[in-house]
Amino acid sequence: MTDLTPIDITQREFPRRFRGLDPVEVKTFLEGVAEELQRLLKENALKDERIQRLEGEVQSYRERENELKTTLFATQRMTDQMKDKVRKEADLILKDAELKAEKLLERAHLMLAQFQGKIADLKRQKALFEARIRAAIQLHQELLTAEAAEDASGPVEPKSPGTGA
Repeated sequence: MTDLTPIDITQREFPRRFRGLDPVEVKTFLEGVAEELQRLLKENALKDERIQRLEGEVQSYRERENELKTTLFATQRMTDQMKDKVRKEADLILKDAELKAEKLLERAHLMLAQFQGKIADLKRQKALFEARIRAAIQLHQELLTAEAAEDASGPVEPKSPGTGA
């Protein structure tokens, strides 16, 4: 028997024999079997449709999953690239800041050296000024001493500065 259908079952005729089966019961049984087969075929067809629909959904979900995996991979790669770029930018900013700090420090050292030079120059000028003042004071003292001596004894010649007292 190949591809038995409900119509095959209901239209099947059996040869009659003496003392054979009750034809009405056989016909009723065959009709019941045909109805059950018809119901099972419909149920099977519905299940086949559902399987095809579900397989389509599974395929759609698999495609979505692949797209999500691809998107996730691309996002991860892009995130890694962005992290690398940010690290490089941070390194550049840090190096630039270090360079600027070195330049500022260099300028500060240069200014310090200039100030120290000016301070040393001012100290030399102060010492020279003090020496000149002392010499002037000494000259005035000698002049006062000479004047006092002249008043007491007569005119005395003043000594030149730097020759000693």
